[in-house]
Amino acid sequence: MFPLPIIDLHCDLLTYLSNRKGATINDIHEIGAALPHLESGNVVHQIMAVFALTKPGSVAFAKAQIEIFKQLGKGDAFEIVSTSEESLNIDRKKVGITAAIENASVLVEEEEDISLAISRLDCMIETCGRIFYISFTHHTENRFGGGNYSDNIGLKKDGKQLLEYLDDKSIAIDFSHASDQLMIDSLDFIDQNQLKIPVMASHSNFRKHWEHVRNLPDELAQEIVNRKGLIGMNFLRNYIHESQPNHLLEHISYGLHTMAENALAFGADYFDIKAITDPERQPLFFKNHENASKYPEVLDALKKRGIKNSKLEKLSNENVLAYIKRSWT
Repeated sequence: MFPLPIIDLHCDLLTYLSNRKGATINDIHEIGAALPHLESGNVVHQIMAVFALTKPGSVAFAKAQIEIFKQLGKGDAFEIVSTSEESLNIDRKKVGITAAIENASVLVEEEEDISLAISRLDCMIETCGRIFYISFTHHTENRFGGGNYSDNIGLKKDGKQLLEYLDDKSIAIDFSHASDQLMIDSLDFIDQNQLKIPVMASHSNFRKHWEHVRNLPDELAQEIVNRKGLIGMNFLRNYIHESQPNHLLEHISYGLHTMAENALAFGADYFDIKAITDPERQPLFFKNHENASKYPEVLDALKKRGIKNSKLEKLSNENVLAYIKRSWT
């Protein structure tokens, strides 16, 4: 077993806790990011997404998750990490947590004025201490741009306004749920307007190793690397391989051996296992990496493949810590 400290870029524990009556942080049979799993896997810092689908009620659903995040930070199990100095304390007794946004629809309903998104984001930053990243969309199109399954839809007017607001705010734009065109348009807009906005894909694998719209094409993965962003490896079966669990190791090895040695991280994407009932999606996760306790096994398997300790340390936590040192002001 490999006891490296782990920083993971994406989980949906907040959504689980707000959506399931009676849910707790210790529900090991319901979600892979339950506290016992995080502790067993030596996760020292977990980024927690505030998520909602693009539909009426998204803002209210997000508000409930933000309140849960605040309460978790006051408890015995978690502590909020909002500064670069706090992030370096990987020997903390509690699991560090930082909030993020998965789908900017959590900030504003489709028919509301865009100014409300800005004011609500300001309030969220004040409440949570920091927002690690914002993904503008989920799978579908919204007022900001195109999601994974709307590939010909790029950056919209409201997306441009949100990007302008993010300039120099130390909040990354997350491309994990963006259409390819939204990624391209966003990068172009950032460059044309000389905006200081970090970029990342918090929970996406490589399309070269598994053809899926949720995975990154090489040219866009390279753009993230060139801009000193992060790429978090996703543990969902659908984005790894139809039937081969060890293909996750192929995604990771590819990143470490080619373009992304200094950008690769973990973004396992653990969420409520009962949230998706489609039989074609089952199992959601391979047994080899079905929860956060499996990180040591994944690292041990990579080591047996000949990947050096120095690269495993970068993957586990050093790349994220270096990103935080560069990007959090």
